Amino acid sequence: MPNIVLKAGSRPPWVGLAAAVWVLIAAGNGYNFPLYSPSLKSVLGLNQQQITILGVANDIGENIGLLPGIACNKFPPWALLSVGVVFCFLGYGVLWLTVTQTVIGLPYWLVSDPIFFLFLVA
Repeated sequence: MPNIVLKAGSRPPWVGLAAAVWVLIAAGNGYNFPLYSPSLKSVLGLNQQQITILGVANDIGENIGLLPGIACNKFPPWALLSVGVVFCFLGYGVLWLTVTQTVIGLPYWLVSDPIFFLFLVA
């Protein structure tokens, strides 16, 4: 295997790949909502109006870019990425726990808030 020589201050090639995959994971949830919303509806016993409100929270979170934009001007990239990782982990974690019925009886607001904040930060 050839030895890869990097310029000072550059990153190994796999770091860019990892960052791209993470962005795809964070961005893909908005497009996947119609795929897992029937599971949320059946597991939580939600009606169509509540699922629609979850979808709206999803859309609002995707389209509000003001707070992340302000944060990009005030904080270093490592801090923003750390906050994004935590919110993505919490948002996807709550959805996974809900759909797999690992935690039964999560309140509606707890399921809807991570969806909103997942997209607000990501």
